[in-house]
Amino acid sequence: MSERRILNSWKEIANYLGRGVRTVQRWEAQLGLPVHRPAGKDHSAVLAFSSELDQWLDSRPLRQAVDGRVEAADLQSLQAQALLVRAEKVLEKLEALVTLADESQRKLSETVSAISESDTSRRELRAVRSRRAEAGAA
Repeated sequence: MSERRILNSWKEIANYLGRGVRTVQRWEAQLGLPVHRPAGKDHSAVLAFSSELDQWLDSRPLRQAVDGRVEAADLQSLQAQALLVRAEKVLEKLEALVTLADESQRKLSETVSAISESDTSRRELRAVRSRRAEAGAA
């Protein structure tokens, strides 16, 4: 481990880690990269200590910063998480569609029953009228 350096910006942190600014910001948000905010606010200036960054890197399951496999593994993990979120949203929409389909089927069945009853009533009414007409003619 080298001497403890204070890194005063995202750019310095990214350069120290050999990554892009957006990558180290993502690592902070999703993987717990040790970054300090002196103002204590979410989007304020940042600083990091090189010794803490080295410890964090050493604690990661795959420390292979030179060949970039960490970034690829993290990217795959993020893609998998995003895919799970999308799958959950699709499932929610499917559940809503199934509920809508069930309700539509129920209404359609009620309508078919009502039409069927209506047709039966018309036939019965015609039959009654026909019998009355026959009885009146006889």
